Amino acid sequence: MTDSAGGQRPGRDTRPFSGYHNRPTPNDDSFITSVGPGTPGGEYLRRYWHPFLLSSELKDLPVAVRLLGEDLVVFRDGSGRIGLLHRHCVHRGTSLEYGIIAERGIRCCYHGWHFDVDGTILETPAEPPTSRIKQHFCQGAYKVHEWRGLLFAYMGPVDEEPAFPHYDCVDHPGDNAPVPFRMNLPCNWVQIVENGCDPIHNAYLHAIVAGEQFSATFKVLPELDFPRTPLGFLSMATRKVGDHVFIRASDIVLPNFGQFPNGANMANRESLGLRPYLSRWAVAVDDHHSFYIGLAHLNSYNNPSGAMQAQDFGVDQIPFIGQTGDRPRAERQREPGDYDAVVTQGKIANRKAEHLGTTDRGVVLFRRMLAQAIRDVQDGKQPEVPRVRDCGPVRTYASEIVVRVPEGLLDERSALADFGRQAALAFVETDGLLGAEREAATQERVQALLHSLSAPAQSGQQP
Repeated sequence: MTDSAGGQRPGRDTRPFSGYHNRPTPNDDSFITSVGPGTPGGEYLRRYWHPFLLSSELKDLPVAVRLLGEDLVVFRDGSGRIGLLHRHCVHRGTSLEYGIIAERGIRCCYHGWHFDVDGTILETPAEPPTSRIKQHFCQGAYKVHEWRGLLFAYMGPVDEEPAFPHYDCVDHPGDNAPVPFRMNLPCNWVQIVENGCDPIHNAYLHAIVAGEQFSATFKVLPELDFPRTPLGFLSMATRKVGDHVFIRASDIVLPNFGQFPNGANMANRESLGLRPYLSRWAVAVDDHHSFYIGLAHLNSYNNPSGAMQAQDFGVDQIPFIGQTGDRPRAERQREPGDYDAVVTQGKIANRKAEHLGTTDRGVVLFRRMLAQAIRDVQDGKQPEVPRVRDCGPVRTYASEIVVRVPEGLLDERSALADFGRQAALAFVETDGLLGAEREAATQERVQALLHSLSAPAQSGQQP
């Protein structure tokens, strides 16, 4: 098959052994994947707070970090304040990774220039007393916020700084303190987010094809749905497992926040929980490197046996197979995990060469929302999410619901999908409440919904 110029059209020859005619189209995805200063995606990302380090990683010495394509150094000064500065001293370029921490700020080791945590030059000791250098220059600096064992940076325009989003996932009464972790991946940050937008991979990668990494329940192919929420959308799967319906809904929040239930639910008894197992951000180091960083919730819902311990989580450490590249290659080939599936797409996945199907609707939705949000920032608009409430923490929606259904009810896949959507969105309808009160109100709504479906079925009518 030829194009108008007489050459072969890529990707359209279905004959056997037609690799010559089906080479991938060259990739050009920089609009959403580039993260450096001045790039469309980079300017968008700089309108948000991003976690970049565990508090436990910052000890008595400066730490060199790279974030959104910028080389930085973070330190805690003698008074406990945290500074995040451009790594190279504004004087002669020496790395402040070798700076000497002071009671207030940090001193460059080379000539003693003294910087406060906001980048202000406090002293240039080698200069004469009349020097006005410190009035005319400063070291680049960014704000840092410490929350729940994580350090967050805001790297955008000073006059557009958003309120820090305190999420409700850490506010369930009686829960243990969440445990921080950070996992490094040699690929673009968008690939990590897209993995969370793709719930069908939980069936194949984690249950059917690559080993039983989740419970056997995940071998049941689900109905997929991606309903919008006030924060973004739910990446959800609804399954009929015996006489139970199992609804698993993950949060996708632009640009890079997600919350995910665990994969252990056997769906053999009724339960309901607004209790994500992981709350995580996919953060760009640069175009080709990223990490996901966040909090593990080891509460009685996610960890009833107490098998998971805080020490199981950390830097490149999480108690779930396939999240790092440190296993022997042969072992990873026999039982690949998320790391292998995401990283082997390439440093930047070639989206021009993809052939998407109906199960990729969540990935497509995320890409469209991301591209539109980037365009909005280009047009001078403020990003719309997440919305910080005056009445308390930002409400989230990641959840699991398992309900028993009468025999013959919800056997049709369209009815099953519709029930799953309505049940999951009950958490949106009750988001004026918090914690156990919200779960109880949602439970009532789900039971009322189930009753409304059961009544016509019991009278012999179609639900």
